[in-house]
Amino acid sequence: MKKLVSVVIVLGLAVASVACTSTSTGDDEEDVVVVEGPGAEYQALFEEQIAKPFTEKTGIRLKYATGGSATEQYAAIRASDGDPGFDVTVMTSLELYQGSQDDLLAPVTPQQVPNMANVPQKLLDNTYGVGAIQDIQQVVMMYNRTEFPQPPTSWQAMWDPEYRSGSLIFNPANILGVYAVLNAAELDGGGIDDPDPGFARTAELAKYALGTPTNSAEAVPFMTKGTATAFPYFDGRAAIYSQTTDYDYTVPREGTYALLGSLGIPVGAPHKDAAYKFIDYWLSPEVQQRWALAYNVGPSITGLQFPADFAAKHVTTPEALEKLKIADAETVIRNRTEWSQQWAEAVR
Repeated sequence: MKKLVSVVIVLGLAVASVACTSTSTGDDEEDVVVVEGPGAEYQALFEEQIAKPFTEKTGIRLKYATGGSATEQYAAIRASDGDPGFDVTVMTSLELYQGSQDDLLAPVTPQQVPNMANVPQKLLDNTYGVGAIQDIQQVVMMYNRTEFPQPPTSWQAMWDPEYRSGSLIFNPANILGVYAVLNAAELDGGGIDDPDPGFARTAELAKYALGTPTNSAEAVPFMTKGTATAFPYFDGRAAIYSQTTDYDYTVPREGTYALLGSLGIPVGAPHKDAAYKFIDYWLSPEVQQRWALAYNVGPSITGLQFPADFAAKHVTTPEALEKLKIADAETVIRNRTEWSQQWAEAVR
């Protein structure tokens, strides 16, 4: 087996660090809504596109606290029995499902968040009554333009002998790795209820692949050096690096899975009324369009107009949403630990 460029993640330490994240604002906390989410470019965009105009419009102050992954942030909610010290957290629909089962997220309904009336039923079905979906990403194929004269049309390209030595296999510790296995399984007749063909393909690809990243940032050096050929990625970051590297991205003909960016309110949040106003603001048409264009994602409401080149790359229409696959949250959560073990066996 070809030696892989490996990445080590210590989940216990990561979860512990999130559980201990300080959300002290330095201000009068009675007046501040604390929002916890990803750092880096996400935080910068949030503060400019969401927080500043929200405060200007409502007078409600926001404090952004950086946490870890969505899984780690939910671990902080669970460890604190629903009182982690923040009012709203940026997560995914998977954590919304878990929160609904654990009774650790507050109800979020159209009565509290009127703009949810503009959200398609397909997305509402994945909020489980305890959150809202604010954006849509999709798993795309990132490819090296210098290696592909034309965009690849199938996920099979990652296994092509001409390109497999530059493939990247994402660890299921990142949800991108889960969706990559499911896409691979479907190439051989499997799927979420039969992922074994996906792990068989993972084992085959591991003999040649370039690396096994645990998060999207770890793929960046491979793009900077131009050594990666084709690999799965989320369209938000793919759009960024398509402007700064020799890479572009496409959705293969077999279709792909969605990542549903979501907002949840811990049951112990001290500023629930303001949190509902904040979520409603994010779901307003003007903000939805502004955020989609800034973060390179699809909106969660319908009826918005986007430039043709943007719409061609992201989920912006009811037709595009209808084609998108949404993995069953209960199945993913129930099997994710076992799938991670299967993945580790496949790539060792």
